[in-house]
Amino acid sequence: MLKREYYLNKIRDFYHINSLIKILCGLRRSGKSVILQQIIEEIKSSGVEDSHIIYMNFESLDYADITNAKQLNTYIKSLVKDKKIIIYF
Repeated sequence: MLKREYYLNKIRDFYHINSLIKILCGLRRSGKSVILQQIIEEIKSSGVEDSHIIYMNFESLDYADITNAKQLNTYIKSLVKDKKIIIYF
C-alpha cells in the first residue's frame, strides 16, 4: 500500500481535535479509503484503543438496514461507551 504522506501531513494536526468534523472527499477510487485506513493506523499507534474507533463501510451489506440519519445516530450511540470515542466512516 502506497503511503499517502502528502495528504497525511495536511490532516495529521487535526486527528485529536474532537470539536472539528473532518471530511475527506474525492473522486471514486481515488484513494480516500486508503488514506483513512492509514489515519486509523496512525491513531492506533499513538495509543488509541480499537474500542474507541468505529469503522463503517457503507458499501458493506452489514449496514444495509441503516437507511436514514436517525438509524445511523442510534447505531453509533449504541457503540459509544465513553467520551473518548473516535468515529470513523
